[in-house]
Order: sequence, then C-alpha cells, then structure tokens
Amino acid sequence: MISSPNQGTSNNQLLGVAPISSSDLWSVGYYNAGLTANSLRTLAEHWDGSGWSVVSTPNVATGAADYNWLRGIAAVSSDNVWAVGYSGNANVLGDQSLIEHWDGTQWKIVSSPNRYTSQHLYGIAAVSASDIWAVGQYFNYNPSSYGALIAHWNGTTWKKVSNPGTYPLYGVTALAGNNVWAVGGSQLLHWDGTAWSVVPSPQPPCCGNGYDLRAVAAVSASNIWAVGYAQIASGEGYIYGPLIEHWDGSSWQLGGSAGGDSLYGVTALSATGVWAVGVSGGLSFVEKWDGTQWTRQSSPNVGTSNNTFEAATAVPSTGDVWAVGEYYQPTSSYQYLSQTLVERCQAC
Repeated sequence: MISSPNQGTSNNQLLGVAPISSSDLWSVGYYNAGLTANSLRTLAEHWDGSGWSVVSTPNVATGAADYNWLRGIAAVSSDNVWAVGYSGNANVLGDQSLIEHWDGTQWKIVSSPNRYTSQHLYGIAAVSASDIWAVGQYFNYNPSSYGALIAHWNGTTWKKVSNPGTYPLYGVTALAGNNVWAVGGSQLLHWDGTAWSVVPSPQPPCCGNGYDLRAVAAVSASNIWAVGYAQIASGEGYIYGPLIEHWDGSSWQLGGSAGGDSLYGVTALSATGVWAVGVSGGLSFVEKWDGTQWTRQSSPNVGTSNNTFEAATAVPSTGDVWAVGEYYQPTSSYQYLSQTLVERCQAC
C-alpha cells in the first residue's frame, strides 16, 4: 500500500489512473469540500517516483450545491495529460461534460461538446496527441432520449461522434486510429476508422440483461479484455458476481474469473500478465490472467471492510501495476468517511 493524500476533511475517492513512466503517474477523482453533501470538487494527484501529491485542478463552479467529478484519465506525455468527468448543480436540471488538460504546468478546463440536457464522460484513451477518444452517456428530457456519448479530440477541438450505443459507456481502449473499443452495460462498440458499430456481446448464463461492462484493456488487436459485473438472482433479491469477456480477433467470449463481487478496472502488461481489480466481500480484489487462467492475488486493506479498487494501470517499462480507489473509515456508529486508496505491485 502506498500513502496517498486527501483533500479537506470529508470524502475523497480516486476513480482513474494513467502512467507516463514509473516516476510519472496521474490519478483523478473527487473530494468533498465540506459545504454540503453535494459540494464535490475535482481531485488530481501525481506520483513523482517517491510520493503522491495533490495538484490543483479547476472546477466549473464551487458553490455549496455545485459538484465536479473527474472519472477517467489518459496520458500522452509528461506535458499532455487529459482527464474527463462532469459537473452540475444539485438544484439545476442537467449536468455538463467536463474535460481538463495538463500542459506540464497546470490543469485547465477545455471546451467540450455539450449538446444535450445532461451528459457525463467516464472514460478516455489516446492513440496520439491528435487522436483521443472520450466516452460516457447523455440524456435529453424534451424530447426524451438517452444513449452512449462519444467525443473525439482531433488535436484542435473536441467533437461529438455519432454512435449506435444505447447504454452508458464506461471504458475505452485505443489501439490505432482505426481500432478503438468502448464498453458499457451489455454493449461492446468498435471504431474502424470510419464509423462506430455494435459488436455482439456474450450474455452470462446467470443474469438476463442484468450485467454491466466497466473497463477494457488491450494486449493486442486480437487479445482484448473487458471486465464488469453481473446481477445474480438470490433468495434475497440480487447479488453481484464478476464478469470478464475476451476478444480473440474474431469474436467476444466469456473469459472466466477467479471470483469477487464486481470488477471495475483492467490493465494489461502482456498476454500472460493481465490484471483485473474491484471488490469482493467489502475488501479490495485483484486477479491476474497468466495466459491460462485467472488467479486471485493478495492485496492489503485498510481495516476489515469497505475497500474498493476503481481503476488499474500498468507501466510496461518496469512491469509495475497500480490500483486506485477508496476505503471507508468509520466516524461514528452509522457514518463513514471515504479516503483515497493506492496500491502498487512492483515488477509484476
């Protein structure tokens, strides 16, 4: 476990992480400014090889009812890092997508395509400095419509890109300008350089349509992993179980799992080194694909419950794997305070 800072005296969570090198990583999320339960502010933390520190990030508005989240992050270089999320006000209908950029000196808000009543961005991936994709969801209230939101950076501006997605998109991985995958809900979407299309997704036998893909990572064009969770009927309603799917270059197939409740992040070092993270029984959960099977890996926890990994990333040059998320500290019999959680497996 690696010590990570928290902002203020209220809740903090880390929701995305991206590397440039073993001594240059970024993680993003939010913290509560302590004004109200809704007063959330953007949070960015940087690893310099010896420790994590908070780096100032802008917010759209900072009133008591204003909230600002960063949910996903992608790094092109040390002076070119992008983060996405959304902002809004608890008293106003509709949220706006939020995009921020690090230029090597400071974080700045960059204009994003907000054309709906409400829109959120959850994931981001870069092919190059002039070819970046962000994914999420949109809602329109009059007339009523909703679906997947996809935006593209061409080096100058962010533009909305038409797509056939009907569910929120949470994860995206970009292998080339004509090979990008996005996942969310029960859908898998592919960009071939010209258009986005839906690719058939295998349905877990347990759950009908009650499953949700949350992250995706690629080893190569014919070796891609998507993870999430499925709702499983039980005597008391529903419980959650892990969901892993694999692309072999021709089709998506169910990929097995070593257990857990829900998987929120996945990262790949090689064909024999794929890591999925999430939560199991209230504790952080990590499993590794070794080319043959998934096996659970040990991970430390703070206390005995309420630890969750939200995202993972790998540093190919060193083989380091990082996971970020949150743990909850009890502040009274019925109240808990979330704090940042960061862990690293060196030379994995």
